[in-house]
Amino acid sequence: FRLMGFDRVANYYAGMEKIVFGNDLEKIRNVHLKLINDAESILLLGDGDGRFLKKISETGADGLIVSLDSSSKMIELSRKRLQNTDLDVQYFCQKIKNFEKSESFKPDLIFAHFFLDCFTEDEVILIIDLLSQWSTKTTKIVVSDFFITKTNSISGTYQKLLTQTMISFFRVFCGISAKKLPNIPKIMNSKGWNCIGHKSLRNGFINSWVWQIKGYGKRP
Repeated sequence: FRLMGFDRVANYYAGMEKIVFGNDLEKIRNVHLKLINDAESILLLGDGDGRFLKKISETGADGLIVSLDSSSKMIELSRKRLQNTDLDVQYFCQKIKNFEKSESFKPDLIFAHFFLDCFTEDEVILIIDLLSQWSTKTTKIVVSDFFITKTNSISGTYQKLLTQTMISFFRVFCGISAKKLPNIPKIMNSKGWNCIGHKSLRNGFINSWVWQIKGYGKRP
């Protein structure tokens, strides 16, 4: 796991996102927000500047939320965004491999919005192994991320070019280790997780999947 420095882009991240994707990433982050209603404990991975946490606060959620992010600047922005809310959030400025979860904290719901695409496939496998250890049989993991669909089409070519541009940018400015998009559905299935919900935008390029351990969740 290389050290990621999202401090450098923290103040510009939301603006850059809007220029490239409009409101689509915001929409896909929030598409499974209703799952929060049934969760008493929530883990957020790489939540960034707190826009998603602000959305959670608007649902009236009163459970414990643990937010893990390696960028102190992102956490600072998130705290400012939430200062007038009643949300119970514990922040940890750490890389996921160094995070020591308390024994009492067993998340019902885990959100990883545009987080796994910062890592190599081998690193994503290690992260999913960690999440599996932290999860109960009823834990749901919501992963929002990119997926290249039709590689031989014009749309697929655009997706690949945009993806490589983004990865190159974040490798240079933030030190991410990814060189290509990890195949999230393949990894999740191989690790015993079943997709029980899925929404997508832009011809399947922008996705949000809901995963639960196989045997406990069925497709709707």
